[in-house]
Amino acid sequence: MRKFHHLGLVATEPKDGEMWFDQLKVWGTDPSQDANLIEWVRFTDESPLAGTALTKMPHVSYMVDDLAAALAGKTDIVVAPIEACPGITIAYFMEDGALIEYMEVKG
Repeated sequence: MRKFHHLGLVATEPKDGEMWFDQLKVWGTDPSQDANLIEWVRFTDESPLAGTALTKMPHVSYMVDDLAAALAGKTDIVVAPIEACPGITIAYFMEDGALIEYMEVKG
């Protein structure tokens, strides 16, 4: 199963309600609290995502049941699977010029 989750946009200034994601060294908002399902993400230089396409362009995010299976056959992986926070693993890839995130939630 693949289900739309949010549209991710890069922030350069703090946003109301943003949270710190220590494992990713980023600040982000909760898209479920936004009427348009927008997640704002603000990166630090120490983030393992720094320097990737994620810091330069918007992304569309989908929840998937099995991240490994969903990524099978994807050739332009931008960020290999990484734990965003306990129970949530994410990965990013390019497809037709768009940055796409797949997110697997366990537990």
